[in-house]
Amino acid sequence: MFERYTENARDVLSHARQEAQKFHHDHIGTEHILLGLIEVKSGVAADILTHRNVDLKHAKQEVDKMVAAHSPEDDDKFPALPRTTHAHELIDDAVEEARTLKHNFIGTEHLLLALLYEKEGRGAQILGNLGLKLDDVRQDVVDFVQRSQNAEIDEN
Repeated sequence: MFERYTENARDVLSHARQEAQKFHHDHIGTEHILLGLIEVKSGVAADILTHRNVDLKHAKQEVDKMVAAHSPEDDDKFPALPRTTHAHELIDDAVEEARTLKHNFIGTEHLLLALLYEKEGRGAQILGNLGLKLDDVRQDVVDFVQRSQNAEIDEN
């Protein structure tokens, strides 16, 4: 299912699972995916967050404030972590964002766009509170990817 995802995007989803486990949650939500994006320091999303002057430490603190950790004894009850409805929609939206931008891969930038698109999820709420807007980030994605493609052409 994730063969079209870049290595960085897969790392984000892996970190999201780890973050959910740290909170002892029984699910993976958009807030965990946001934490995954914060943890993975490479990729277009990381570049955009830096470009937009998003204080990643502050973003992480906002997630901590918004979600409560469960007690560790609950761990045995949740051997598999399903995604919330919003997290499922985020994954679908990331694929759609890539398709709309005519990209043949799903990268961290598509996950970031999908987070912003998924207005109901906690991850989008936090990004909105930090001043990120979907249209601005979409333009950043176009600019950053174009710049990256131009750099590759110049190297050849």
